[in-house]
Amino acid sequence: MLFKRKKVADRIIPGSTRTEDTRPFFIPKISQLADKETLKRSFVSPIFGKSVKDNVVITNDRKYFGDIDKKYDAFRKDKKLTKEEAKKRFGDSYYEFHAINNADKKKILSGELDIADLQRRRTEVVEPEAQIETPSSIEDDQVSIDEFFAAVGEKRNNPEEDVAFPKEEFNESDSPLTDKFDINRFGPIDEEDEDEILFPDNDVAEPVNTPKPVIETPIQEKPVSKLEKYREQIISNFDTYRLPSIALLKKSPPKSNEGQEWIQANIDIINQTLVAFDIAGEVTNFTKGPTVTRYEISLGAGVQTKKITSISDNIQMNLAALSIRIEAPIPGKTTIGIEVPNKVRESVFFGDVVDNPRFLQSKDPLLLGIGLDIDANPVYTSIEAMPHGLVAGSTQSGKSVCIASIIASIIFKNKPDQVKLLLIDPKKVDLQQFADIPHLLTPIIDDSKVAIESLKWAVTEMERRYDVLKKFKSINVKDYYERRFNDPEFEAMPRIVIIVEEASDLLINGGPEVEEQILRLTQKSRAVGIHLILATQRPSADIIKGSIKANIPTRFAFRVPSSTDSMVVLDTTGADKLLGQGDMLLSENGKIRRLQGAFLSPSEIEAITDYIKEQAYPQYVFTHEALIKTSKATEESAEIDDLFPDVARYVINEEKCSLNKITQEFAIGFNRATQIVSALEFYGVVSQNVGTKPREVLINFEQLNRILEQLGRK
Repeated sequence: MLFKRKKVADRIIPGSTRTEDTRPFFIPKISQLADKETLKRSFVSPIFGKSVKDNVVITNDRKYFGDIDKKYDAFRKDKKLTKEEAKKRFGDSYYEFHAINNADKKKILSGELDIADLQRRRTEVVEPEAQIETPSSIEDDQVSIDEFFAAVGEKRNNPEEDVAFPKEEFNESDSPLTDKFDINRFGPIDEEDEDEILFPDNDVAEPVNTPKPVIETPIQEKPVSKLEKYREQIISNFDTYRLPSIALLKKSPPKSNEGQEWIQANIDIINQTLVAFDIAGEVTNFTKGPTVTRYEISLGAGVQTKKITSISDNIQMNLAALSIRIEAPIPGKTTIGIEVPNKVRESVFFGDVVDNPRFLQSKDPLLLGIGLDIDANPVYTSIEAMPHGLVAGSTQSGKSVCIASIIASIIFKNKPDQVKLLLIDPKKVDLQQFADIPHLLTPIIDDSKVAIESLKWAVTEMERRYDVLKKFKSINVKDYYERRFNDPEFEAMPRIVIIVEEASDLLINGGPEVEEQILRLTQKSRAVGIHLILATQRPSADIIKGSIKANIPTRFAFRVPSSTDSMVVLDTTGADKLLGQGDMLLSENGKIRRLQGAFLSPSEIEAITDYIKEQAYPQYVFTHEALIKTSKATEESAEIDDLFPDVARYVINEEKCSLNKITQEFAIGFNRATQIVSALEFYGVVSQNVGTKPREVLINFEQLNRILEQLGRK
């Protein structure tokens, strides 16, 4: 700063009284205000000094004139109220500028008075009728600011009349305040800054009797579209983004341990069955979970565990249970576990699982809340540790709810710039609840062709990220963020989670092409932060092949129709014995444990997504149309087979397209013939594949010649 202003001394009007207790507001007499004494001061230019001839006339009493409403408008946070509304609601027309007086200030600094008590005392609003009443005389004990300026206007219109104002001290604590008032809004008040707070505007003006403002009917705004609302609320850096609150989720009611006589009855039945089959053993412990109760059997010396598994059907029959599962032995224990369904199943809500310090305070961005185990303890697993997952189960087994819990866990812990989701939903209904959230890479994909191209994009992005890690000499994304974050060429790499809701449909329609992309992703994408989760209700060996399963060590197995399907998912039996509705087996690197999956209702999903979408709208990396255009450009740029013109003329002449006849006529292999027919389909020469029937020919020789001219082939 080049120049420093000289501090101007306090200007006190002669005849007015001002003591320590009367600050920060004092009222002088009208007669003193009516005298317009002016003080001429020479203007000193900061550049030319006193050589400037201009003089400025400054009035001593200029701060008492002007439209006080306009002066206060700049300090008002809410919409300006009329004086009548302000008096009725707050008891004062200028309720915004009730400052703390020196007496209360000293008490607060000394600890005698608490700020909360002061605010509570000031919020005691006087009855509206008592505030609206006009005092019979101007010389009453309390004179409001409105009455003061009204009196000023009357005096100027009739100078013969003189109004006397009381000189009693002004007690700030008697004035009502709003609940939103903050006494520290302007900071501590000094004596020299007191006038600036009371009268922030120094423009010269004269008070007039302004008419009461007319209350106008507010103009109704036009409804704003959802997309425009998103664009207005866009957050570029997500610094102010707030993660969803646990309050949006439901929780199960407290559970009671009463009425569990059936547990003791089951223990007696199991013991009697062991005695009947002459097996030395008894039930020594039990654990009651939300869905099943596990009874632990201790065997005598020399008794084989196979004896228990061989009589599993008899135990189930004696217990009259729907199904039982025997774990022989329990990992880490010297007992055998028999899991029997409870008479009454207890609900497990997603809020019960995630409302835990292990989840909320974890630094793992991809930690998932799955459900409760048989000991009623929350179960968590990390996608980074998986690194890929397979979710399998029949209809109504809880598979879709598990997928929803996985997505909800991700968006509960991460901002949109930290984790990106690529959702593929061929069934078009299961994942649509998460549409338009800002975590999406692209709109939810429900078309097989677009899904295939999106997987190709993921493979390309994987290779590009490997080049970046190679450049910075980092072994994975976590190491890249820890050691290269401050590098000037640092490039953000948010984690990408690809979720395919019905992988069997995609694998059937896409064939070897989809299988190749999935295989490449499961083999290499872990280090660059790209993870794949496949879900299917058809876990057969011809769909989920061993080459894919070998790179997906984490499996979520829900109820399946047969033990064969259980072998495909878990490489062991047990999933066929589950009860459904969230009852699942979680296999992590060969270790299997039973748990009850968390339930997340559609209303909770809607509340979470609405909370997120109110803060930001999705900024897609690519759209479906862009993928299709890229795919067409790639196919057009691909080299066309030399036999393409001859095969095209042959199929037009034959009026049908058969792969077997093409291979016999041109003496080529089946794979080469398939590529040529695919090119014929792409350029519209033949129709799509319709099963075992030959393809139809769609053009004639003239149209074929035009296509060949465009391709440069004759």
